[in-house]
Amino acid sequence: MAFRWAIASTVALSILVGTGAPAVADLEEDRIEAVEELNRSREVFQEIVSNPETQIPPALLRDSQAIVIITNMGQGGFIFGGRSGDGLMVMREDNGWSNPVFVTLSGNSIGLQVGGSTSDFVLLVRSPEAIRDVLMGEVELGGSITGMAGPVGATVTDPAAMASDILIYSRSEGFFRGGTTDGTTLEFDEERNEVFYGVRNITAYQILTNPNLRAIATSDALERALLAAE
Repeated sequence: MAFRWAIASTVALSILVGTGAPAVADLEEDRIEAVEELNRSREVFQEIVSNPETQIPPALLRDSQAIVIITNMGQGGFIFGGRSGDGLMVMREDNGWSNPVFVTLSGNSIGLQVGGSTSDFVLLVRSPEAIRDVLMGEVELGGSITGMAGPVGATVTDPAAMASDILIYSRSEGFFRGGTTDGTTLEFDEERNEVFYGVRNITAYQILTNPNLRAIATSDALERALLAAE
């Protein structure tokens, strides 16, 4: 009887280990991808603010309530097209910037479109109303929140920029004609946020407002880059 029980236990343990290994591997891969996105977002931000053709005026950065960075947003097609990208969002605190919360940007566009491209975006969220709408969940640019292309350079010369809910900065590679950011949806990446912070069902509000939250990797380098650009 003891011999049979030992065999059964060994088989059961083998089944558990066999089924658990892929899940552990998947979790580790998800963690690596989250850290890569954190580093990629920081690099994209630094490259955009340091390029004279896309430079964000420091005064606009200092006056922003939140910043969204989207990397590798692909778009393409002929007549009908779509776009999607990953990134993160940080919100201003009294003494710096919050923990990053991972987001996705996706949408469809209809118009004269040829070829394809990948783009990186930096969105400056400038009003309390826009922050509120974003924190409520899925939000559509051009819908409840309006955005415009931000002025480029060391100083602000366009008064209209100061009144916009969101200012949009972008850079692109490849050939693409047509399409706008209108109709593009911004939402939180719940799965990646859970992986990065190790907390199930964690909300964007909890991430953005709890400075003591532990994560699998530090975001200090991102915060230093944001502060240096101001």
